Amino acid sequence: MSSRPAVVGAFILGALALVVAGILFFGGMRLFATSMRVVVFFSESLAGLDVGSPVTFHGVRIGSVQSMAAVFSTETMTVRTPVYLELEKNKVILEGQTLNRYEPDFEQLVRAGLRAQLAMQSFVTGQLRIDLDFRPGTPAQLVGAAPGVPEIPTVPSELGQLRNELMQLRLRELADTAQHALAAIGRLADHVDAALDPLAKSVQRTADTATQTLQTADEAVHRLQAEASDSLRDLDSLIVDAHRQLDARGGELSQTLTEADRTVRQAETLLGSLNGLAEPRSQFRGNLEATLRDLAASASSLRGFAETVERNPNALLTGRGSR
Repeated sequence: MSSRPAVVGAFILGALALVVAGILFFGGMRLFATSMRVVVFFSESLAGLDVGSPVTFHGVRIGSVQSMAAVFSTETMTVRTPVYLELEKNKVILEGQTLNRYEPDFEQLVRAGLRAQLAMQSFVTGQLRIDLDFRPGTPAQLVGAAPGVPEIPTVPSELGQLRNELMQLRLRELADTAQHALAAIGRLADHVDAALDPLAKSVQRTADTATQTLQTADEAVHRLQAEASDSLRDLDSLIVDAHRQLDARGGELSQTLTEADRTVRQAETLLGSLNGLAEPRSQFRGNLEATLRDLAASASSLRGFAETVERNPNALLTGRGSR
């Protein structure tokens, strides 16, 4: 009977040891890890963000989402979504010390540009995570709805920034403009179709006419080719005959050319003689000039006698002396 309490005690101690081992194994020694609690407020949808979602800093997981809720204000009729983060101090080292021994000045970190942003963790499942990083130059908008808990400002996610840019593009106006443009293109296409039908018929008629013209030209070329062949054959025959006749009458042609040359020489001699007779001091020219003077005197005498007869016809009977 005395051994039964010892067995029960040993069983209880073993069970406690197993419970502690399980807690240490499945909790990852989190019971001994120190952490800090911060809050962030997102103006975007938190769909895909769950309790336990990772919180990273430059890709290093430094914590997880502890809790989140939707707080509705009946006074302002607005909704706030505080997301509480649990950051592990031993995952971040400041100035060579972990956060276990150094409480960070979040106001100074916020002024330095510390911001929180939603990021896609898995495109397949759509799960989100929270990235912490320094983004100097971005506005620090604090809600201040969780007193006593450090707050980290948020910036829109890449998807949210794209959504905001699309909202600023005035998609409705762009859609209306695109619709008007498509309607104008439709009217232009209808007009082009209506104009292309007669144009196509005209082009077809022109093509038919051109085809007929080409056929006629081809036939004319064939006829001209045949006629040219006949003309070339006739010309070749004529050239052959001309060569034959020239060969046969080469002697006669040479004699004719000799006689023509002799005649030309005689004509040159005659022209030389005529030029000699026509010289100013030649005897023939002097005799010719004397004869011309005599003929002129005789013509003058005849002119005078004619005038006398005209005035006194009886002079033919009585002579010039009787008046």
